Amino acid sequence: MRKFVLTAPNATSRRATLIDDPARVDARLRELHSDLSVALFRDAIMGGLSGRNEVTRASAPTAAGVQQWLKTVEDLRTLLATAHWHIHEQQNCPFITSPDRLISIVVMTGNSETGKNGFEDPTNQAEKGVVAEAFIQKNQQLELFNRESFKMARDNQKETQVWALLYHYDKALNEIRYELSLPTGFGNKKITAWGERMILGTIPNNPSSFTILNDEPNAPASVDVEPKPGIL
Repeated sequence: MRKFVLTAPNATSRRATLIDDPARVDARLRELHSDLSVALFRDAIMGGLSGRNEVTRASAPTAAGVQQWLKTVEDLRTLLATAHWHIHEQQNCPFITSPDRLISIVVMTGNSETGKNGFEDPTNQAEKGVVAEAFIQKNQQLELFNRESFKMARDNQKETQVWALLYHYDKALNEIRYELSLPTGFGNKKITAWGERMILGTIPNNPSSFTILNDEPNAPASVDVEPKPGIL
């Protein structure tokens, strides 16, 4: 049974700790889990862009955004499942969780502040419900002790932090910006605070530069899929 501590007062009133130096980002990802890297998230985001670019004029108006999210989720979970991460859902919300159950990742679309060091922290673009509220509240509780809490969790094998792979497709610039961040505040179906943000990069949407592997299909990856309804 997982145990959580009391909520910190005014936990949502401060800006997130932001890491945007590539070397520090990669080091921090490895600190979270040895399977995480900037390259892994870039591959997942590139897969999502490929899905976006497959829609046609005949597709539904929202198809590009939907296909991008679906493919990003699929590629991220497939890549990590080959390293024995666990694929599962909670009320249809897709998660991928590390073998030690200390890190879980969910994919979200973000607003225009996503992926940059601006005047404001980002928030989610699509409204979220009770599942997001539940894991964000638990993240907030864990953040009381910041990294000491995470170290304690690693020692005791009891806590799970849920991180968001947040991305924003900028139509004006024709690019996608993305980050891995720890949501710690929630209100009115929106994320209101982040404990930590790692800026992962920007990718221009230039379909002609994408590598399309369609000559000989590879054998499907062997992944462990858990039908359990949740982890928290």
